[in-house]
Amino acid sequence: MSLELFVLSWGVYPRRVLIYLAEKGLLNSTHLRITPVTLSGNGIEMIAPGKPPGTLPILSLGNEKFIKQSVAVIEYFEDICDAAQYSSSPASAQAKLGSESGPSMRGNSPEERARVREILALAEEATMHFGVACHKGTALFAGLEEQDSKISKFSLDACKKALALIEAYYVDEYRPDEGEGKVTMADCVLFSLLQFSKELYGRDLIEDFAALRKFYSMFKERESAKISDDFYPEMIKTMAHDWSV
Repeated sequence: MSLELFVLSWGVYPRRVLIYLAEKGLLNSTHLRITPVTLSGNGIEMIAPGKPPGTLPILSLGNEKFIKQSVAVIEYFEDICDAAQYSSSPASAQAKLGSESGPSMRGNSPEERARVREILALAEEATMHFGVACHKGTALFAGLEEQDSKISKFSLDACKKALALIEAYYVDEYRPDEGEGKVTMADCVLFSLLQFSKELYGRDLIEDFAALRKFYSMFKERESAKISDDFYPEMIKTMAHDWSV
């Protein structure tokens, strides 16, 4: 049985997984089915045949087993790809998928992997803060929960503080245009946030960070990161651009 990944392609969390899969060389694998969901009439419920309850992304392993957190999904793919390197005769769909993959995106030494984990943790923190800012300060969520411009501003500031810490890593860090094997899972998670905030919500989170601006400008030219002009639904984009702060 092949793996099945349920996604809302423009959502910040599914997007990071899709970018990762494209960079890993697994996006078009015959052993992985990508299932887009549709939004219900009220725009809240996400619907797809076989999708279990919960937010996206969700990876179905078969036999009613699921992985429901984006970083855990990415780590799962890294694990099965690592395991495939030591298997002489892959039998399962997971092993076959892993055998098709590109280089490690966690790093090749303990130091490199620790660096990736540090950036990943900060990118997760920044994404969480930006999400709170959006929920409390944009018209997109005004009808769903109580708005509070002070909380929204505080969360935006907290997001930028986390990005300021990430900036230091990218001053002398490798660049995503240096060839194969240079992009990490942390890069995918970080870029997903920066693209989501700028293109959907109209907020440039890195205008004060030269290294991250350089990273963003290079990464957005990669095939994994390119989007069409109508990638984000226009009605949602209009409301997302309407901030109270």
